[in-house]
Amino acid sequence: MKVLEANLHCRLKFGCPLNLTIRKALSVLEGEGVIHTVASRGSYVGRPSVSRRKTGLLGFVFPDDDVFFYEILAELERKCEPLGLHPLVHVTHQSAEKEARIVDYFREMPMAAVVAAPNVESAHCYKALSCPVLFFDTVMEDLQTPKVLTDDALGARRATEHLIELGHVRIAYIGGMGEPTSQLRLNGYLDALGAYDIPIEARLIRRRDYSREWGHHAVRELFAVGKIHPTALFCGNDTIAAGALRGLGELGLAYPKDVSVVGFGNTENAADLDLTTVSQPRQAIVDSLLHKMRLLMDGVPPSALTRIPTDLILRGSTSKAP
Repeated sequence: MKVLEANLHCRLKFGCPLNLTIRKALSVLEGEGVIHTVASRGSYVGRPSVSRRKTGLLGFVFPDDDVFFYEILAELERKCEPLGLHPLVHVTHQSAEKEARIVDYFREMPMAAVVAAPNVESAHCYKALSCPVLFFDTVMEDLQTPKVLTDDALGARRATEHLIELGHVRIAYIGGMGEPTSQLRLNGYLDALGAYDIPIEARLIRRRDYSREWGHHAVRELFAVGKIHPTALFCGNDTIAAGALRGLGELGLAYPKDVSVVGFGNTENAADLDLTTVSQPRQAIVDSLLHKMRLLMDGVPPSALTRIPTDLILRGSTSKAP
């Protein structure tokens, strides 16, 4: 960086008009190969790596092994292959330390771009990368990294309202916790209850992680002997819902006859389970990611945020309150 500063100083003092702006000076330096610019990232000394352009490695970082992320990867890989981009996939399992190590690894590799659903605690690490970076499925208000998000809060509110419109008032929420997305889905659930003046019962809210095991365990807690049971469950994703349905079956409860269930994500499992769920449109997410990625790789700053609307997919897991 000292080389860049000295070169810029000399040009401003001796070789350029006094009224030349810093931006124009940087443009001159970039034209001569002294620096290169990565859109939405900054300026770096030297020319962009030739090996980076040739390898086309696309870093992909998942927070967990949920099927939603794999479906996004599969579609993105299919569309990126003709462009010469090949995924290099890592799963952090919600570990900020592991994610930081992954980003350090990417710094040493000739990455064409990185697409990540980052952990809140380690998102700042991505600033160290000189390649284009995109975030999705995670709200990071304090970072300028381009993002693609679905409207989780509105989707969750609509799912809860659907259950309320069917006459349910004892609606439990089973979700994850620790990341902005899970909070947005909880907020949507709470907003719907508030809009219909339904009292919020803390005992009906269960939050831990996005796993089948948690969905199964939460149902055992909610339907313990001696408690007033919910008549409907809104689950923070389809994976939790799958575990919840298994738990209901073990307790001798049928859905939707005894308990209505709604998921979130509309993964392939949802159709197999005949699960009413909130759809996160894969095609729209991938198309937006790909569009922003190509702009960044061409040195053109994309829009900072794309928010994609969700849909409620009605299937056989919900019915009128008993």
